[in-house]
Amino acid sequence: MADTFGGLIDKLITVDMKMWNNQEFLYEVRRLSFEDFQEGYTSSEDKQKALFDSIKKCCDLNYQRNQLIDEIDELLASLLADTITGELVDEKIIQRKHKTY
Repeated sequence: MADTFGGLIDKLITVDMKMWNNQEFLYEVRRLSFEDFQEGYTSSEDKQKALFDSIKKCCDLNYQRNQLIDEIDELLASLLADTITGELVDEKIIQRKHKTY
């Protein structure tokens, strides 16, 4: 079943929180002088790998975030069109949960 509006918002919030936490690293780098940056992040291969991984993660999370925003926009446009044409049904808005215990 396709994601509901609430499900997409939940995913977006999760990605935003991960982005927020990972971007704290970028703000730390931003405050460094070039010499401190070289010493802290390029002086060894391990530090270079950690820097690369953090930057890659920020890029991946930003891509996921943009994809989710596009999905939300598409769903809202679809729901609005269905509302205008009178074809909106609860199944398009509400996804019932069930417990498996």
